[in-house]
Parts: sequence; C-alpha cells; structure tokens
Amino acid sequence: MKINKIVLYNFNSYEGLNEFDFTSDDSNKNIILIGGKNGAGKTSLFTAIKIALYGSLSFGYVGVNPRYIAKIKDCINSKSFQKDVVESRVQISVSLMVEREVKEYEITREWDYTKQKLEERYYVKTEGRLLDSQELSYFQNYLQGMIPPDLFEFFLFDGEEVGSIFSTSTYNSYVRNAIYTLCGLDTFEIIRKYTTGYAGKAESTDEEELYAQYEKLQKNAEEIEASCIELENQIATDKVEQEKVETELIEVETVFKNAGGITEVERQALSKEFYEAEHIKTESLTKIKMFVEGLMPFFILRDFTGRISEQLDFEEKGEIYYYVQQKLKRQEIKNTLNENQEVSDAAVDALMEFLLKKFKPKGFKEGAQPVHDLSKEDSGRVNAMISAIDDFDIQAMVKLVEKRKAAADRTMEINRILKSAMTDEDAGKFAEKENALLKKKDEILSRIHKSEVRLTSLKEELTITVQQRNRALQSIKDNAQNKHVFELSNGLSQMMGTLLESKSESIKRNLEMLIVQNLQHIYRKNNLITHIEIGDDFQFNLYQNVKYSTTELLYLIKNLGKETFAQEVGKQGMKLLCEKYNVDTVQLLQQALETDKQKHGLDLFKRIDISRLSKGERQIFILSLYWAIIELSGQDIPFIIDTPYARIDANHRKEISEKFFPNISKQVVILSTDEEINEEYYEIIKPYIAKEYLLINDESQNRTTVEQHYFFEV
Repeated sequence: MKINKIVLYNFNSYEGLNEFDFTSDDSNKNIILIGGKNGAGKTSLFTAIKIALYGSLSFGYVGVNPRYIAKIKDCINSKSFQKDVVESRVQISVSLMVEREVKEYEITREWDYTKQKLEERYYVKTEGRLLDSQELSYFQNYLQGMIPPDLFEFFLFDGEEVGSIFSTSTYNSYVRNAIYTLCGLDTFEIIRKYTTGYAGKAESTDEEELYAQYEKLQKNAEEIEASCIELENQIATDKVEQEKVETELIEVETVFKNAGGITEVERQALSKEFYEAEHIKTESLTKIKMFVEGLMPFFILRDFTGRISEQLDFEEKGEIYYYVQQKLKRQEIKNTLNENQEVSDAAVDALMEFLLKKFKPKGFKEGAQPVHDLSKEDSGRVNAMISAIDDFDIQAMVKLVEKRKAAADRTMEINRILKSAMTDEDAGKFAEKENALLKKKDEILSRIHKSEVRLTSLKEELTITVQQRNRALQSIKDNAQNKHVFELSNGLSQMMGTLLESKSESIKRNLEMLIVQNLQHIYRKNNLITHIEIGDDFQFNLYQNVKYSTTELLYLIKNLGKETFAQEVGKQGMKLLCEKYNVDTVQLLQQALETDKQKHGLDLFKRIDISRLSKGERQIFILSLYWAIIELSGQDIPFIIDTPYARIDANHRKEISEKFFPNISKQVVILSTDEEINEEYYEIIKPYIAKEYLLINDESQNRTTVEQHYFFEV
C-alpha cells in the first residue's frame, strides 16, 4: 500500500482546505519529509490518517457511538463552529494491490454539525465511481485484513512512546500478531483453530443405534400409511352409498310433487305467503279508495286547475283594488302632504291616480262581478287541492294497482295449490319413506366424518413420523460424513499445526538474524547485542558475546540453578556446551565442567535484560525489529514515524539517517522538528526525499498552514 494524497478540511488546527501530495516519480526517493514545531499539527495528521482508514475502530470503538461522536467533535476546527454550516472532512488516497492489480482508492469521511447533532458520511471511490454497499464491505475487510486496526500503531511509529513497548507485559503478543498478520501466518492459525475445534467434538454416534432408530421409524410410517389407505377406501365406499341415498331421495321428492304432494314446510311457507299477499291487497285497496273518494274528481279536472288558480288570484287582486279605492280619500292625502310642503290639487290628483293604477289588476273592469266569490279559507283550500293534484304521482298509483292485482292472483294460485294437494294419509306415507332415507344418509355422513377426522389425525402422525425418519436417515448420513470430516479435520489440524510451527520457527530464526544484521547497520556498539533468541511465546531474549572460564560456568550453575543457567547462556550457548562436552543435560554438563582439567575460556553468550537498556538503545532495537519484520513480510506498506530520533544520540542519528530511512520501506513519512532532522541529517536524506512540507502554526489564530518546503534547503 502507498499513500498518494491526504486532504484535511477544517480538521483540528487545519482551517479550510489543506492537501499533502505523497506521490513520487522516482522509485529511489521514498521519503516524505514533514517539518513542524511542536504543536504545529503533526499529531493531527497522524490522527486524520487513522480516522480516514478505520473510523471508530481507530479509537477502539465498534461502530458509531456517542463517545466516537465526541472524539470527532473535538477534531473539528474550532472556527468552523462560528459559521452557519459546520463542515469537516478527512480524505486519503491510497494505492492497493488487489487481485494482482494496483488500484487507487479515495477514502473520505465527512462530518456535518447541525443543530448540535453530528452526522458522519463515509464513502470510497475507485476509477471515478463510488463503491456500492457490497463492494464497500469487501474493501473494508480487505484493508483491515492487510493492516488490522490493532496493528496500525506498528506503522505509525512514535519515537517518544514506542520505547516503552517492551516495558509492558503484552509486547510479545503485539509482536507475534504483527508477524503473523504481515507474514500471512494468521490464515494458517485460523484454519488450525477451526479444524482443531471441530476435531475436538465427538467423533461420531453409535451407528447401530442410529440404524435401529431409523428402522423403527420406517416401520411405524409404513403401518400408519397402510391405515390411511384403508380409511381412504372406506370413505370412498361410504360416499358412493351417500350418492345412492341422495338419488333415492330426489326420486321420492319428484314422485311426491308430481302426485300433488307438498311438504309441511312448503305448506307453512305457502300459508305465510297467502297472508302476506292478503295484507298487500288490503293495504293497497285502502290507498286506492282514499284516492277515489278524495282527490280523484279533482284529478280528472286537472286540466282546468290552472285557470281556476289564475281566476282566484285575479279576484283576490280585484278585491284589494276595491278596498284601496274605498279607503283612499283625496282630502286626507292632501292634508298629509301639506304637513311638510304646500302641494297643488293637480299633484294630489296625479298621486291618487298613480296609486289606484298601481293596485288595479290587468284586465279589470269597473263593476265586474267575481266568478267564484270564495272566502279566503275556501280559496286556500282550493289552492291546497290544486297543489296536491300537481304533486300527485300517478305512476305510483298505477304500480299500486298492479301490486294489488299481483297479490290477488297469487292468493288465488295458493288456494288452488292447497286445494289440489294430496291427502294427509298419502303425504304421511311419502314422509315415512323420506325420513328413512334421511336417517340412512345421516348415518353415512356420520361415518364419513369420523373416518375423515381419524384420517387427518393419522396423516399428521404420518408427517411427524416421516420427518423423524428422514432426520434419522440424515443423522446416519451426517454421522458418516462427520466421521469423514473428523478424520479430514484432524489431519488438516495436525498439518496446519505442523506447518504453522515450521513456518513460525523459520520466521523466528530469520527474524533473529535480520534484527542482529539491522542492529549492526545502525548501532555503534557491535558487541551489545550479538545474538537473539525468540521463544515459543515470542518472548525476546537478547545476548551478547562473552568469554567464560569453566570456573565461572560452574559458579553460575551453582548460584543460578540449572534452569536459570540455561536461560542465562541461551539455547545456542547450551548447544555449544553440550556439543563440546558431549552431554545433553545441565547436570551432566556440571559434572563435565568439574572434571575439565584445561580450565580454558569458552566463547558463549550472556543474556541481556531488555528492560535495562536505555531508552535510546531500546528505540534502536525496536527500529531494527520493525525493519526486520517489514523486510521479512515482503509487504509494501508505508512507514510513518513521528519524533524519529527521540532519545537517540547524535552518532546513531547519522546511522539511522543513512541506512534506516532509505531502506525500511518504499514509502517513509517522517514528521520532525528542525532540532531532529537538522541541516546535517537533512543533507544525508535529501537524495531520498520525494516531497517536503512545512507545518506553520499561528498560535494567535491556532491555525496551521502548509508550505511545500522544509525548514531549510541544502
């Protein structure tokens, strides 16, 4: 993997848009040098890379939770919260080898903070398109498989803190996981654990017991199936008999009806229908009679009602005119008008003429006599009658007459049917025969119902039995398969164990050799660590060359004890001693040393307590270890180092600059102050530098700006 570009937008002290281009056209230039004073933003760049790659896992959280949200909120540039829209983003572009092809991926995490709520968006692009959900899941698994989150710190080397690794009790597990992951041994270990777990289960179940259970269930199923067939045949026979009885019933009913017979039910129904028809006749007749006696005479004369109504209205208006004419006095009108203003007689006459003309009906002749001369009450009644005639629904009356006729016809028909019916004696004979057939039919239906209930129960029992039988058969097959898989898993587990042990031992021996070689490259004390032994639990035992006399060896055995003595000189030292004196135990070695007359010195090893190394020595050892692991794995992974020299003295700084940085990885990102990579060391690594950046922090604004150069040029 190579990092091509890093983009920070409103992230910590990086206000606005800030970009880092890590690409290089020269394969010999593997160093990206980023300078900055303390507090300039180097650690923020570390953090941004982790978050971009792993999200919540970079803080040890599984999934987005309130604690992760709080962490991200703290990473957003403080000035962003002074704007309407609070936005932040980290983006990293990487090149990965996927299925033997190098592909570039752009990984982005964006955050919006709105209404005191933070929302994260995560997406990945390749070849200008977004990965879908399935591709994104595969990409995450691939990335985390290549560099697991718990090993990320392995590649983000903090010189200030890394020296304390070997002061913890878990350093060996940390190193082991790194080696297993980078060297691909984790896959073998997973296979071994899985197959061992499977092989640890019960090998198989007793085959005779499984077969006996299967045969019993098979016999039960056959017996139940036979009972089902017997019941189905019985039901079929009963249904044939049912159909025969139903046919006889139809024949009896047909003969009965042809002979004029009616059943009691039919008789009751006819009686009910007769009374209902009689009721309709009576009700309809009443309504018809009311019409004939009341409205019918006027309805006949309905063509004259309009003229009658008009004449009555004319006579009413004439009566009003006569009343006004009598009551309207000329002198009273004049007096009334003169109260306000003097008026002439001509004006009074004109007013009276106007009023009389207003009330006089059109066509009215003076002295004409009324035609009807009705009172107001009689006139109201006549008008009410005329309205009733206008509203009368003649079609409804026609339907009512038809309804009465239909009811009358039906009563006559019912009377005819009842009179033509056979005698009660003959009807009784038919009823006896019909009842006998009905009873027989009920008995058959009862038998069929019981048989069907029993059949349903047997089929349910058969289903369960067949399922149990099939499971028993599958158990036989599974048992045979499990036996085979057990043998295969056991063999595979043993093979994986052997292979893992062999690979692990080979890697440990190569790692021991590479660490010593790397130490010789960058450490000026060639005799400090000359031999390394890595134990089964990846416990590191460091040794230096020492010359012992036989007397000194005897005292060591006596004072330390046999076991501690073996640890003190190491496996290689014990091997040399045992070969020289032709023994295979410390006890025999002690006896051989006591009888050794030469008392000469022996070139062996002395164990060094790693915790007693200085911080600088420890850092150099860890750098050598990291270098060896990366070299051994063959992985193309960037190495990012902050505070590269930390406690390392000047002499070793030069060695690290010349030999370590140019060789540890194809991409090395160094974050340094001007006091670490100074002009002297800058001149050494200058030929290997692909890109340079300088982080400048404005303390008053708490803002980091990025410039494309280092502190100084050589």
